[in-house]
Amino acid sequence: LLSVARLATRGFCGAEPDSPTVTMVKQKNHTARNKTVREHAKGIRKVPNFRYKALRGMDPKFLRNMKFSKKWQKGGRPKDESESEDEDEE
Repeated sequence: LLSVARLATRGFCGAEPDSPTVTMVKQKNHTARNKTVREHAKGIRKVPNFRYKALRGMDPKFLRNMKFSKKWQKGGRPKDESESEDEDEE
C-alpha cells in the first residue's frame, strides 16, 4: 500500500510525480447523445414568424423618416389649390 504522504504528492492524473511524462486526462468536448430524444419529447416547434420587426432600439433618424414616408404613402401628398383649379377648368 502507498503511504499517506505519497498519496498527497501524487499528481491529478495518478502518475508518479517522479515520472518524466505526466499528462492530463483528455476530456470529452461534445456529445449529441440523447439530445434528439429530449427535443422530440418536448416537441419540435416552428420558430414564430412575427409580421413586423420590433422598432425599439432602431436609429431615431430612420424611424422619423419612416413615419413621414408612411404618412404620405397613405393618401398621397395634399394637392395645391392651383393644381385643383386647373383640373376643374379642363
